[in-house]
Amino acid sequence: MKQTCINILLLLFVGIAPLAAGDSIAVTQPENNTFPQPELFQKMADNVVVIQDSAITRLLNDKIEGIEREAVQQQGYRVQVYSGNRQQTAKAEAFRIEKLIQESGLGVETYVLYNPPFWKVRLGNFRTQAEAQQLRDEVVRLLPSLQGDTYVVRDQIQIIQ
Repeated sequence: MKQTCINILLLLFVGIAPLAAGDSIAVTQPENNTFPQPELFQKMADNVVVIQDSAITRLLNDKIEGIEREAVQQQGYRVQVYSGNRQQTAKAEAFRIEKLIQESGLGVETYVLYNPPFWKVRLGNFRTQAEAQQLRDEVVRLLPSLQGDTYVVRDQIQIIQ
């Protein structure tokens, strides 16, 4: 987790470094005056959707505040949305479903697991079965194509303290 935070900060620094070094970016307006006006940029920005795991925001905020947290593993529940063992397709299908979940906007931790011969996709870290069931219901509502493979399972979960 700490390495992920460092990598994100490094990427931000690398993206900003050329501007800080004194480089400039020239923006010119076309002669036919078709360059979008600033108010149009604002309207376009209203439609931008950032899909980000809530853990990233929590890690960045903790890093800024100087808080060190540890993940504790314990028995709990997750929502399994895929399990497959077809050697030719199971791995690709697991990662396709992971991407589908991340793009759905659920904002839940996603785990792709390989326990030979099965590839599995599981969601969340829940202490109670009822919490996991709420997520299961939301997944089925948002992604009805996963309904047949979606159920709550007992698993080792990670709780950040």
